[in-house]
Amino acid sequence: MKQLRKWLGLVLASVISLSMAGLGNPGHAHAASERELAAYWAPEFYQDVNDTYGYRADYVTNFNYDGDWVGNNNWENIDRFPLKSYIYYSVVETESHYFIGYYDYHARDDGPLSLDKHENDLEGLMVVVRKDGSAYGSFQLMETVAHNQMYQYSNLPLTNGSDNLDGGVLFNGSHAKVFIQSNGQSPIGGHGNHAYDGTGAPGGDGIVYYYGARADVVTDASGSYTKRYSYDLLSFDDFWNRRYDIGDGRTFGSWGKLDGDNYQPDSAAMPWVWDDLDDGPTFAGDFLSDPAHMVDTHLNGLGNFSHVYVRHPYYSHRIQVQKMTSLANRDPFGGSSDIYVKIRANGSGVSDDRLWKKNDAPIGQSFSVAWGTLDATFANQYSSAYNDRYVNVPAGSAISIEINDSDGTSGDDAMGSLTASPQPGQVVTWSDALTSSGEARVTATIWAVN
Repeated sequence: MKQLRKWLGLVLASVISLSMAGLGNPGHAHAASERELAAYWAPEFYQDVNDTYGYRADYVTNFNYDGDWVGNNNWENIDRFPLKSYIYYSVVETESHYFIGYYDYHARDDGPLSLDKHENDLEGLMVVVRKDGSAYGSFQLMETVAHNQMYQYSNLPLTNGSDNLDGGVLFNGSHAKVFIQSNGQSPIGGHGNHAYDGTGAPGGDGIVYYYGARADVVTDASGSYTKRYSYDLLSFDDFWNRRYDIGDGRTFGSWGKLDGDNYQPDSAAMPWVWDDLDDGPTFAGDFLSDPAHMVDTHLNGLGNFSHVYVRHPYYSHRIQVQKMTSLANRDPFGGSSDIYVKIRANGSGVSDDRLWKKNDAPIGQSFSVAWGTLDATFANQYSSAYNDRYVNVPAGSAISIEINDSDGTSGDDAMGSLTASPQPGQVVTWSDALTSSGEARVTATIWAVN
C-alpha cells in the first residue's frame, strides 16, 4: 500500500508539473514575448534585384552596417562593408490585437532619374494578429507600404472602410510572403512592399529572405528566387531610441527623416511620419503611432476590436477629447453651429469633421465625443467607442484643440482653441474650459510621454 501511495504521488506530481508547464492544459498557452511574436510571424521576403544599379543597393541590411550611426555616408560605404541581412521589427498591442511592424532598410534607393535616387531607404509592412488565447494569435490582415501608399491584404471576407482589400496573402507556414521591388522602378522608386503573388522574379533575378535567426551575407543574387538567405531580427528601438539624434552627419537630418545628402536629401522616412494622403481620416504617423485607428479606419470585419493599448512604446502624446459645447450660432444664415474638433500636433492636423461632428448644436448643450458618431462625415465605421489620438511629434510641441463650425459653402468658422506645450511626463487637463474666443467649451486631456 505504501508503494502504491508513493507511485500515485509521483504520478500526481508529474501531472501537476506538466500542467504548470502548459503541457497538461493546452487551452492556456504561454503569452509570447515581443521577440517570439515577431519571429513567429516574420515574413518571407521575395526581393527583386536589379543589376543596372548594383545588386547590393537592393539587399536588406542594418542601418549601421558600416559601424556607425551616421546617415549621410551610407551611400558611399555600400561597397566597403559586408551587408548582413536584417529586418527591423516593432510590436504594439491592444486588448484584442497585436500590430507587428517589419521594416526593410536599404542603403540606397537608386534609379534612372535623380528624383528616384536618395540615400537610405525604409519601407515595410504590418501584420495584424487577433489575440485568441493561443501563444501567437491568428492572422487577420497585412498592410504594406510602398512609397507613401498603403495596401491591404487578407484571406478573410473583410469589407471596405476608407480603403479596400488589394488581394490575398500566400504563406509558408506562419510566414506571409512579401514582394519587395528592386531599384529602378521609375517613376515610383524602389523597395516598395506588396503581397507576393507567386510569380517569378521580374527580369529573372531575385532572392528570398527567410527568418532563420541568422544574418546571412548574400553571395549570389542570380536566378529567379532560387537563392535563399536567412535574416535576423533587430528591434525598431534601435531607431526609436535615437529619434532625437538630428543634424548633419547624425542619424536623422530632420524629425523622422534619415540624414542623407545624395540626390534627394533626407528622403527616407520613419513609420512615425509615414502618411498615405488618400486613405481617409488617418493621419501622418498612424502606422506606428496609432495602428488600431489606422486599421479600423481602413477596413471592417475584424471582429472584436479594441482601441485600448496595453503595450505601446512608440508615441509621444496621447490626446483625448471627451466633451464639447457650442456657445455661439455661427451658421451663415443664423442657425446653430455644426461643431467639430480639429486637433493639431506641432501644426499638423490629426482629426477633423470626418471623425466627429454635431450638426445644429444647440447653445449650451454638452455632447460627448466618440469618433465616427453623431454627424461625422465618416460615420458608423469604428468597432468600439474611443476618443483618443496617439501621435508622434517632438517633445515640447504645441498641441491645439480647435473647435470649428463646419460650413461647406462658405468655409469653416473658427470658434476658438485651447493650446498647450506639455513637457515629457506632463499631463494637461481642461475641464469644460472656454476656448480662446469664448464660443465653445471643451473637456480634454493631453498626456506627453517622451
